Amino acid sequence: GETVAIMGPTGSGKTTLINLISRMYDTTSGKVSVDGVNVKMLKLEQLRKNIGVASQDVLLFSDTIDGNIAFGRSDMPEEEVYKYATLAAADDFIRKTSDGYDTIIGERGVGLSGGQKQRVAIARALAAETKYLLCDEATSALDPDTTRSILELMKKINETMGVTIVVITHEMKVINSICDRVAVLDKSRVAELGAVSEVFANPQSDICLLYTSPSPRD
Repeated sequence: GETVAIMGPTGSGKTTLINLISRMYDTTSGKVSVDGVNVKMLKLEQLRKNIGVASQDVLLFSDTIDGNIAFGRSDMPEEEVYKYATLAAADDFIRKTSDGYDTIIGERGVGLSGGQKQRVAIARALAAETKYLLCDEATSALDPDTTRSILELMKKINETMGVTIVVITHEMKVINSICDRVAVLDKSRVAELGAVSEVFANPQSDICLLYTSPSPRD
């Protein structure tokens, strides 16, 4: 039920950590636990059906927009597809495409802008109705107003549905808007971990200077 932000310089291990949770990679030492269970003890299908992913590098399929949102749930009613598209701020642009939800998009989302692809991917992640939502820079191509509306949605999901959300981000507005805790990685190790107010309590700390300066080093 928490929203946890993961921050850190490029190469510090943020995306690797996300991939360890879903077992795209396996640990060579130590362990990753979900609800106290080592992920290696779970069947991949059991683990991944409980994880939704929305990333900066969007993977869409050569299919209709409807089919991309309902991916993995072929029996999803149209009303639910519309609902999740609306939550992801995608319904408006989808209805303006040539065939609406039946519009065919090319592999990897050819025919859509970067922001449109991210909104479809977020709708798909929400439509999976999972216990865990992993967001790897999932709003990086969106304008501030759209980002804000999606952040408000994530906060609502956190409060009402008890979904655990892990957000990789460099945006302070994301952290201040929805996150309960923040983990700061440095050279593949956790340099700071705690409540947002605690981690950023000292305005002169290295971490605050890194993420709130006009020209951050990352």
